[in-house]
Formats: sequence, structure tokens, C-alpha cells
Amino acid sequence: MSEALIYQSVKTRNGQIGYCKTGNGQPLILIVGYSGTLYHWNRHFIDQLSQNFTVYLVDNRKIGLSESKNEYSMQGMAQDVIDFIDELTIIKPILFGWSMGGIITQSILKLRPDIASGVVLLATVPHHNYTSPEFIQLLMNSEHLPANEFRLQLYAMFFSVAPSDNLKELITGAAAEITDYHYRFNFEAKELQDYSVASWVGSDAATLSHIVLPTLILKARNDLVVSSDAAQFFAAHIPWSKLIEYPTGGHFFLHQNPQEVARDVANFFNSYKPQ
Repeated sequence: MSEALIYQSVKTRNGQIGYCKTGNGQPLILIVGYSGTLYHWNRHFIDQLSQNFTVYLVDNRKIGLSESKNEYSMQGMAQDVIDFIDELTIIKPILFGWSMGGIITQSILKLRPDIASGVVLLATVPHHNYTSPEFIQLLMNSEHLPANEFRLQLYAMFFSVAPSDNLKELITGAAAEITDYHYRFNFEAKELQDYSVASWVGSDAATLSHIVLPTLILKARNDLVVSSDAAQFFAAHIPWSKLIEYPTGGHFFLHQNPQEVARDVANFFNSYKPQ
């Protein structure tokens, strides 16, 4: 990217959201997953997306400058994003949810089914039962592992390869340059996300059938975090959906295919432009 992104915040009806904005075109909101910050988005991906969309990168509650008085739940985190959309008067954005961000996206559509013009569900689940038991066990044991060992094991799960310091470097080396952004995943954010994921009721077939928006489902075949059945369930029950599978890359296949993923998104929604 030629210029650094500017990190800013906006006050909403129930709090505030920290975010970045770049590009031109149809609005698209990137909602990051569990433990994610804006540094987890790949700058090559953002740069490619910004050629077709006005891209908003938002921090989940208790990360960066994001905070609110909304319910302490997945539904409350979804309301945080709705408040952000309403405050900035963003008209019919595409909601792009990665992993837990996809759970937030599903919750947004339950609360406000008319708020978006399209959906991207990347490496996510319709219910937490589709999440790997090994991944859940790793998170439960996080407090009993040395910090560096936990990070190595976590990134090994994310990329579906053997633990390596190079995995973290792959993310940090491709992170977007953001002015005045020094935020990390903290204990308060972890408590909120752990509770929200565990108490989330999920989306059954009937709920998904009511998502009458063009929906792109993206997954990697070797994802160790999310069962391959999750994407198939979405594709079977969301009426206007398309499933694209990547052969490798794991849960973080976005980092191995940043420009290709962005092009897949642009091509999919260009085909659904109003006549």
C-alpha cells in the first residue's frame, strides 16, 4: 500500500468503534476473528480490495479504541457493528466476516436482515460445534503454556503446518501500516470473546435460509480449526450462495492467497451488480 492507513474512532449510540477506511466503491466492512486485531488483515489483500470497494476495517469491542455498553454477548458485538454502520450512514455494505467475524456477521443479519447488500463468510461456522476440539482444547490450556509456545501452537493450527516462528513473521511482515496503532489482544477482550462464542446459539438451516443476499463462502480444505462440513452447511442452506475452496493455507489461507481472495470477492459481487 502506498500510504499508511489512518486509525480513527467514531462515537456511536452506545459507545465507539476504532477503525480504518481506504479505497473507493461499494462499502465493505471487514470483521476480524477470535483474538484478531487490524494487524491480522493482510496489506496486499486490503490493497487489492480497495481497488473495487470502500473498505472499512473495524476493531471488535475491547480492542483498540472500540468499546460499548451493548450486551455482553455475540449479539451485543453484532450490535456494535450495526451502531457503527448507522453512525457513519454506510448504505448497504457488504459484510465480510472471518472466523469469529463470520459469527458476528450472522448475528448482525439476525438483528438487521436488511442492513447489508452482500455477505462473505470466510473460514467460519454456523455453530461452535463445527470448531475443532483440538483448537478448543488449546485455547482452554493457554494459561498453562509459556506464551511463546502457545503462540507457536496457535499459529500452527491457524496455518495447518508444523509450529514455526516463520508463521508469525508471515502475518507481521504483511500487516498493514497503520498510523498510531499499537493495540493487542488483551485479557478483557479474551473474556468477552470466550463468553460470547460459548453462549452463541448458532444458525440452524431455517435461519440461514432467510439470508436472501448474495453470499460468498470461502474455505481451505486443510483448515484444522473449522470442520469442512461447516462450509457445506452454509452452501446447502443459504439460497444465493457460492462456495470457493482453496487447497491449502489452513484457517489463515487469506495470508497465502491475499490477492486471489480479494479478486474472488470482487468478481463475485460484480456479477450481482444491479442492472
